[in-house]
Amino acid sequence: MVTINDVARQAGVSRSTASRAFVDNSSIKPETKKKVLQAATNLGYSPNINARGLVQHKHFMIGVFFTRLHETDTSTYFSNIITTLNSQLPTDYVLSVQGINQVKDFDQTIRNRIDGAIVFSQTKEDDEFIQKLIDANIKTVVALRKADQPEVDNVYPDDAIGINAMVKYLHDAGHRKVGFINGPTDYASPHVRHDALVKAADQYGMQILKNASKWGHFKLSSGEELMSAIIEQPRNQWPSVVLCGSDDIAMGAIKACHQHNVHVPKDISIVGFDDIPYARVMTPSLTTISNPLAMMAKQGISLLFDRINNQAPMGKQTLTISPQLVRRSSVLVKDAELVDD
Repeated sequence: MVTINDVARQAGVSRSTASRAFVDNSSIKPETKKKVLQAATNLGYSPNINARGLVQHKHFMIGVFFTRLHETDTSTYFSNIITTLNSQLPTDYVLSVQGINQVKDFDQTIRNRIDGAIVFSQTKEDDEFIQKLIDANIKTVVALRKADQPEVDNVYPDDAIGINAMVKYLHDAGHRKVGFINGPTDYASPHVRHDALVKAADQYGMQILKNASKWGHFKLSSGEELMSAIIEQPRNQWPSVVLCGSDDIAMGAIKACHQHNVHVPKDISIVGFDDIPYARVMTPSLTTISNPLAMMAKQGISLLFDRINNQAPMGKQTLTISPQLVRRSSVLVKDAELVDD
């Protein structure tokens, strides 16, 4: 039987690229799509997803699950993920988006109702829900954090790479005393980012100030409250820069500075993590780390459909994506060449 691997080999592209060629509105180049479709025609290949839809005349459903949804003052990056997933779906599939914290009756609302699942998980507390998906024989991909389950494919960012790049940049810009405002302690990524910060600060000879080390939530209001606590201390106890665990936290921190007549970045520098759309247009524009959410969504949905179509290799597939440093105006630097935009 001809598989997507055969098509990819014939077209000279990767398996995931070949899979996306059969998805309407996918992001691959038109010439690449044409080459893949021609290879499929030559080999007599027909993707299972289209065959099922044509035969059964119905729409199929992919469950998209976030750790939490609909909390007050949460980031807009959820919409980025959902928009990307929608752009990658075949025409006979639809999305069902839920927060894991909202699922009250798994058997009634999930089992036998979805054809696959992609879980954007931020805490190990989601493992019970993920195991239910596995036990229900629902093809599942876990994104955002490293997953322990051997039965599910996994795609997540290597946050440590992004943090290391940021700390090196801050060191080269002349900063030595660092504060941080992090996300919730029950999420995985804040701990990964904190550990990476400690390691990088030691590597580059920078001091993390205990009085400016705060744990909160991925919310603007949390950044505002905790930044106020930092700058209400004597000025000689301030860090020269505060690393924030998300752009929402960073926006709240900058708001607090404005309220206390503290100039960013002249008096204190602030950086974020995520690179949400507001980061570029706010004042000052935010130096941050680009969290590859769209790429994770694309890779995650590609892995999922490979599983649904029985075209994935045996064993768990794990993909890690490297975040990128984005240099803007919220960091005071001695060398103007260090600023990108």
